[in-house]
Amino acid sequence: MLFLLKIIFSSLALWWSLRQIDFGHLNIVFKELPLTIYIYTLLVMILCVCLNGLRLYCIAQKMNLKGSLKFLHQLTWSGAFFNQLLPSGIGGDAYRIYALSKKNTLLSSTAVIIWDRILAISCMSVICIPVLFFITMPASLKTITTIIYSLLVIGIAALVLFIQFPILQNYKLIKKLWNALAYGKKFASPPFSSLGISSFSSTFVNFFAFYLLVSALKIPLNFWESSVLYTISLLVTFIPLSISGWGLRESFLTAYLLAYGLPPEKGFTLGVLHGLLTLATGVIGAIFYLFSKNQKNSLGTNVQNR
Repeated sequence: MLFLLKIIFSSLALWWSLRQIDFGHLNIVFKELPLTIYIYTLLVMILCVCLNGLRLYCIAQKMNLKGSLKFLHQLTWSGAFFNQLLPSGIGGDAYRIYALSKKNTLLSSTAVIIWDRILAISCMSVICIPVLFFITMPASLKTITTIIYSLLVIGIAALVLFIQFPILQNYKLIKKLWNALAYGKKFASPPFSSLGISSFSSTFVNFFAFYLLVSALKIPLNFWESSVLYTISLLVTFIPLSISGWGLRESFLTAYLLAYGLPPEKGFTLGVLHGLLTLATGVIGAIFYLFSKNQKNSLGTNVQNR
């Protein structure tokens, strides 16, 4: 039932976006794009997934979890496959927790994946929040963007306070959540540690991949403005109302760039291209997933096709 609702919402969001655009102009926008941009952007996105695997490995090492760099790298790619190509299934994060929990506790495996997500969003916020004071944008967008980033800051502050002062542990569900989040104390490290470098490197590579598309579409945003837009669009796709962000991403980017006075075809094309290239990483992830199923993985368990 939930999957059906997501399909309906994604379809309605895409329908709204399509109503805003002129298909003749959209055809021209696609034709003007250099073919090499698809290759360059995909290569950068592949690098980003590899860095995500390195970040996951650094977190797992800090928490003393079992799992080699090769295994966690394969697991990151497999997670991309589940996230992008099997949106109605268990999802990438759930699969990664399941795979890790085979040789680790469920609590520690869950904590690793939760903190992997938290670090990714936190790094984007740390980079983009100062940028807001130096970029110019329409007043309405400035207000919306400031509110979103303010909520992020409040969330991060609440997280820190929750870990330091777990006053709600008397409640069973809250106590389990705190136990998972409390693992974060184990990998508090300086920015120039291996974890810090891999986290910020992944963030900048993500920003660069998105900026390549922005530049190719001749959207008048510099690297930092593009990075702010990417972070917000990513947060929008996290809202559990669509299939892998489809519809939400395109509608948001169309509306956002319309507020900049740009034709809706630019925002729609940006959303579609980024979605398709992300989908391509899921296809590559499927190869890693199938490869790992046919081999004895690095955790030492034999997994055979049935």
